[in-house]
Amino acid sequence: MQQTLGYTTYGNGPETVFLLHDWFSDHTSYDNLKPYLNTGLYKFVFVDLRGYGLSKSIYGNCSLDESAKDVIEIANQLKIDQFHLVGHSMSGQIAQYLPLEAPDRIKTIIAMCTVPACGNPVPEDVKLHLEAIIKGDMVNAKAIVQFMTQNRYHDWFYERKALQWFSCSSPAARKAYLQTFCETDVSNLVSGIDIPTLVICGDYDAPTHSADHMQQTVMLDFRKAQLICLPCGHYPMEEVPVLLAATLERFWTEHS
Repeated sequence: MQQTLGYTTYGNGPETVFLLHDWFSDHTSYDNLKPYLNTGLYKFVFVDLRGYGLSKSIYGNCSLDESAKDVIEIANQLKIDQFHLVGHSMSGQIAQYLPLEAPDRIKTIIAMCTVPACGNPVPEDVKLHLEAIIKGDMVNAKAIVQFMTQNRYHDWFYERKALQWFSCSSPAARKAYLQTFCETDVSNLVSGIDIPTLVICGDYDAPTHSADHMQQTVMLDFRKAQLICLPCGHYPMEEVPVLLAATLERFWTEHS
């Protein structure tokens, strides 16, 4: 029997927004963004994917297909017919895949600092290194955050991110999602989707999430895609929450 993922809601507006988190955090990564969200116009549903946060005890294969079905199950439970969808990093790939599962239910897609539909393949030695880190290597976990923000912040930011990652998620889930976003390519399936899509990049993010890379991947896959860059690294909801909230609402307003 399918288990319903853990989630929290915020706001009571007539439009619903589902927000999915990245590899390094659960739904609490959006906490800094919440004060700037328009709760009069929108109801926000913050989802914890399998193995993370409120869903930490829910196991699975952590595939795109499974994750998409999990999100739709929450929408069904809440009796939400159509909704806006936000995915960050690895869950941006889930957001791109989700229209295949429910093409008539997704109003807009926002993919932030996203993994493209083709995935982010890495050499085998890099993958083995990452698999070692997910077991609890604080030093190299902090180094990942430094790399994803061009080392623009102080040590406590990197340490807090690493501590949060290890505390909010299970090692099995971290490994399974790594496998998914490194090795899954669904670009041929999503090519031509015409749902309004906003791709958000950080000026100081890693090269695999850069605007140039998005132009060669996501922007070619989605017919109604537009791209915007914000002055941040890989974590806009934590680095520039006010600017991000305004950017999100502007896009939703244009496509309501």
